[in-house]
Amino acid sequence: MRIIVATSYTIPAYSGGWTTPLDLFGDQHQVMYVVRNFKAGNHTIEGVKCVGVGSSQAPWAHAERFRNAYFRILFRNTLKKQFMLYNPDFVLCLDPDAGYAAKHAGLPYAMRFHSPLGKEGTTKRYAQLVKHSIFTTACPATNIPDMEILPHNQDLSRFNYQESPSANRAILLTSINKFREPDLFIEGVMLSKKVKGDIVGTGIDRKRIEKLCGKTNNRVRCLPPVSRLQVPALLNNYQIGVATVKKVPIHYQMKVNGYMASGLFTVSKPWTHIAIEAPELVRTFTTARELADQLDYLNENWLETLEIRKKARDWVIKNYSVEIPRKRFNEILTEKFSL
Repeated sequence: MRIIVATSYTIPAYSGGWTTPLDLFGDQHQVMYVVRNFKAGNHTIEGVKCVGVGSSQAPWAHAERFRNAYFRILFRNTLKKQFMLYNPDFVLCLDPDAGYAAKHAGLPYAMRFHSPLGKEGTTKRYAQLVKHSIFTTACPATNIPDMEILPHNQDLSRFNYQESPSANRAILLTSINKFREPDLFIEGVMLSKKVKGDIVGTGIDRKRIEKLCGKTNNRVRCLPPVSRLQVPALLNNYQIGVATVKKVPIHYQMKVNGYMASGLFTVSKPWTHIAIEAPELVRTFTTARELADQLDYLNENWLETLEIRKKARDWVIKNYSVEIPRKRFNEILTEKFSL
C-alpha cells in the first residue's frame, strides 16, 4: 500500500515518530512523510520523501494564537496537496493535530497515537476524530482506554551483537530534556571510578548539556544526534547502555531494546519497562551515586555478564521484534481494505 504519515513534531531521521513507523512498514509498503514542524520544502531522508510544512517558531512569538491558526491551515493544505500528488491509500496520523488536519481536508485517515494524550482525549472533538478514522491504534504508555496497542518495536535485525573485552564506556541515547535526566547521567559517570560516557540525541536542553559536558574534561561528551539507520553502528562503540527518566508508573524506553540487541548491558531506572518485565536482565539505580556504583560494578566484573547479555539479546528479540506489531498491522490493513 501507499501511505502518507502525517505528524506534528517528528524530527525526521532521529525521533521515534520516524523510527517506529518505518520499521513497522518495512519493505511491504511505500511511504512518505508530511511533518508540520519541520523546515519547509521537499526532502529525501534515508531514502524516504519528507515534506516539511515549516517551523512554527518566531518571528511572531507575541501572536501565538494567530501563528498556530496559520500553521494549522498550512498543514492541512500541504497534506491535501501531497495526497493528490502521491495518491496514497490513506494517511496515518501520529497525533491529534495531524488527525484533525487530515479530517478537515476530507482525506481517508487512520490514527496511530504515538504519545500520551492530555485533556484533548476527553473532548467531543477528539471523539469525532476517532470515530471517523479508518482504524485507531496506540503505542505503549499512551494511556488511551479501550484502544488496541501496537508496540513501538524496532527491526532488531539491524542491530549486531558484539562482544568487548572490557566495559569502559556508557551511552545515554536520548531526547535531551529534563524528563530524560541527562544531568543525572553526567553526575553518575563523573562519580564512577573509570567509566566514560556519551550523551547522543536531540532536544531542547542540548545546548545546556553541551556546556555541562564541556566542564568534565572530556569524561562525558555530548555528541551529535545519529539517524535511525546509523544507530546500530553507534551502539557497537559502547558496552553499557543507560536509560534515565523521571519517575512514572512504568515507562517504555525504545533505546533499551537496541542496547540489548547489540550486547550492551542495560542500566535503567526501576520504572523503565525492562526493569519490570525482565528484572534479571538489567541493573537499576535511582540516584547518581547508585548509577556510579553500577557502572563500577560492570567495569570490574564485565566478563561475568556474558551469559546475562546473551539472554537479554534472546529475550528482546522474542518479545520486541518488529514482526510482532507488523503482523497485526498488516492484518488490520487486510480487514479494512479487503486486501
